[in-house]
Amino acid sequence: MAPHPHALGLMAALLTSILLGGCGAPKAPAKRPNILLITVDTLRADHLEPYGYDRPTSPELAKFAQQAMVFEDAQSSAPWTLPAFASLMTGLPAAAHGCKTFYSSLAPSYRTLAEDLLAAGYDTSAIVSHVFLGRPYGLHQGFVHFDDELVLEMTRSDEVISSPTVSDKGLAFLKAKSAAYTNDSEPWFLWLHYFDPHAEYQVHEEYTQAFGAENALDLYDGEIAFTDSHIGRVLGGLSDMDFDDNTVVVFTGDHGEEFGDHGGRDHGHTLYQELLHQPLIMRVPGLEPGRYGEMVRSIDVPATLLDLAGVKRAAESMGQSLRPALERLGGLDLPPALAELDRNEYRNQLGLITTDTKFILDRRTDKTFLFARSDDRGEQLNMANGSGSRVESLLEELQTLHAAARSIAANHPDRVDQELGAAELQDLDKTGYAGDE
Repeated sequence: MAPHPHALGLMAALLTSILLGGCGAPKAPAKRPNILLITVDTLRADHLEPYGYDRPTSPELAKFAQQAMVFEDAQSSAPWTLPAFASLMTGLPAAAHGCKTFYSSLAPSYRTLAEDLLAAGYDTSAIVSHVFLGRPYGLHQGFVHFDDELVLEMTRSDEVISSPTVSDKGLAFLKAKSAAYTNDSEPWFLWLHYFDPHAEYQVHEEYTQAFGAENALDLYDGEIAFTDSHIGRVLGGLSDMDFDDNTVVVFTGDHGEEFGDHGGRDHGHTLYQELLHQPLIMRVPGLEPGRYGEMVRSIDVPATLLDLAGVKRAAESMGQSLRPALERLGGLDLPPALAELDRNEYRNQLGLITTDTKFILDRRTDKTFLFARSDDRGEQLNMANGSGSRVESLLEELQTLHAAARSIAANHPDRVDQELGAAELQDLDKTGYAGDE
């Protein structure tokens, strides 16, 4: 079989570099990697095989994880989609980017990951499938190609399935890039977002029966398995088209889902572990696979990708690059994660998370919660009572971090809440939102 043009290009570049280096000439800069970002809605990390789940929900991701760095304790900035993804795109917590309610929209003055990559010469594309990723919410900023056809379909139908279409479109993108490849091709950034593990859960032939259809949790696991199979198609296509050697692949989610862990259901109502613990798996060409156990944050993802691409990140970012962990250079010493729920007067909480501790302030009731995460991973034992000095210290730290985030928001006077009519509110209601707005 003849070598793929990607391989020929890389070999030619390497040979040129060696010859020029031997003559004392400066080395040409390495070609920037492509970036594939795969996200799945409403995905609990602890329901995936790479995170120790004992049901076969994710064989494709398990294979992928064997070639990648698995971040065991990644924390989302929010327990619902819009603020979580606004953080993933900006490197800022919700208090800084302002996407906190169903009426929010990311202001044009914010700098997104896609905008930074576009300015550095990347071809930027997204294929999305959630109403909060539609254009009115502002997360399309920086994408030259933004495919949100599924967003409209999913708000107009009761049984929309996203995974086959997202993967088909993703594979078509990769095939087009492969067919047009030359040594001078611009690097690309592709974001694929899958919706299917979000309620209402569907029955999928060949997947659901492995888990059962008697209760929501079984159906949820079947949805994950179904989505995993289609993600596997994209990862397989990436390999078949010889993109593996120059493509950073990141897999993550936006938030989790509660199945009675703390007496509730669904998401967007608390800052407990089942809603904030997100999967984060990164495969970087040339770096060894492994596992990293300390807490990292979703806001660190854009800083990491820009670092790997050799692109200067926006000064406003509150995230830090995870590259030292990827390169096994030791611990990261990150600041605590700031988690927020500020949808309305009934959903108003702040959280401060480290590897060892979770502190939550319910701003509606002034009640505090303190959990020792190393011993109480399920966050069932509130130690706030009897820990007065510790609570006071954590409260001060939380307020300081929150104030720093709010000071960034003050620099963006162009942020304006959008108006939602009856049709838009009905669209939200169909996807399980708007119940208490």
